[in-house]
Amino acid sequence: MLKKKGTKITALMLAAMMAASAFLSGCGGADSGSSQTGAAAQSGNTESAKENAGSDTGSAGKTKITMITYLGNPTRDALIQEMVAGLDNIELEIISPPADQATQKISTMLQAGEDIDIIELDSVPVDHISNGFIEPLNSYVENWEDWGSVSEFLKDQVTSYDGNIYSIPYGVYERALFYRKDWFEDKNIAVPKTWDDLYNAAVELTDPTQNRYGYSFRGGAGTVGFMQMTLLSFADPAKLDIGVPFIANDCKSIYDQPEAIDALNFYKKLYEDGSHPDSIAWGYPEMVEAFYSGVTAMLIQDPEVVATCEEYMEEGTWDVAPLPVGPSGQALFPAGFAGWGIAANSKNKDAAWEVIKTLSSVEGNTTFCKKNGNIPIHTTAQEDPFFSEGYYKCYMDMAADPDSYVGYVDYGERRFASKEELEQISQFGAAADSLVQEMLLGKISPEDCAAKLGAFYSWSQDSEWVKERFNK
Repeated sequence: MLKKKGTKITALMLAAMMAASAFLSGCGGADSGSSQTGAAAQSGNTESAKENAGSDTGSAGKTKITMITYLGNPTRDALIQEMVAGLDNIELEIISPPADQATQKISTMLQAGEDIDIIELDSVPVDHISNGFIEPLNSYVENWEDWGSVSEFLKDQVTSYDGNIYSIPYGVYERALFYRKDWFEDKNIAVPKTWDDLYNAAVELTDPTQNRYGYSFRGGAGTVGFMQMTLLSFADPAKLDIGVPFIANDCKSIYDQPEAIDALNFYKKLYEDGSHPDSIAWGYPEMVEAFYSGVTAMLIQDPEVVATCEEYMEEGTWDVAPLPVGPSGQALFPAGFAGWGIAANSKNKDAAWEVIKTLSSVEGNTTFCKKNGNIPIHTTAQEDPFFSEGYYKCYMDMAADPDSYVGYVDYGERRFASKEELEQISQFGAAADSLVQEMLLGKISPEDCAAKLGAFYSWSQDSEWVKERFNK
């Protein structure tokens, strides 16, 4: 069985919160353009919004709260504004930089000490916390009546760094298998239950003469995240600690395990035999568009894609199924979440909390998740037919089988790593996509790719916290 030291992150979390996205390494639903609402919209651009953010007083004497996001888009920003419209004494300004610039923009503004009140945070932002940029929310949560229905998984996660609560999650990003139901029925192919099933179906459904391919492969930016998910599903569960998934119990990286070669060979074979040749360069937008436009038969993505498919595809032509399992009978996936935090230097912390509390209430969060394609944070959401039936039902199916569907903390080792170790992990992030792409193109072998990826984790064998974690 998988080691679950410190937290419980199986698909049982889905039952607790209703369901089952990263890193955002797999998520990419943000609009590529920037948007601003409230005062920022009047100023016309992000820079003007930053200048206006210095004032604590909004129109008609209201307290102005400035929120900066990293997954914002005009539709979502408008939804948030609608949800907080009932806060009569607060004027909310939303700054949503372009998705590819948002993370750097947030870091720059925090480091410069600019006036920000609410920050959209990805999981547990160790760097920002260690620099003192994020305000602990413990005192607010103590008096928040809706905290009791937040899933235990998320409670474990938000307190996993140092026991403090630095954000209130707004949703969970998980992955599932989207598939062309009509194509499968035409060929009399069963919905894949294993990775081998998926490969065989992809090959059978591939017909280049019709511009049809079996699988929406992600070979460009973010390919390493999908490779890691595949590799962990091929790994020996007894070796894994899902709290630090990329380090095995022998204190070596998962890339140094024998199963890594099998997984990388499979990943390469899936690209070569069942995917569009151009998918070597596909990122999030391309892989999703290929599915809903009728080029590919299968796609593994976050629940936000449900809304996209509903918009562009005919009902009855597609469906969503649980993830395929690996040789051990388990499917591992990054259990990501995002949420709202308060900047430590905010002059309006109480007002900022009122905004977060409104967005995070049982009613508010359920509404937000329905319209934004997220999995809700409250256990009571599982009673809503919107999530317990239809396209979201597969998440409940995975929840009913927690031994087979296991969520891991993406790059969980960052929460414990030293400064020097974090630097090595950062270098891995910068190089890994290119290395995997070289392997897919045949420029290096799967063995060489595994060795090069593992080299970035060579520190783990001598790391004191790693030895202590695995009792070495």
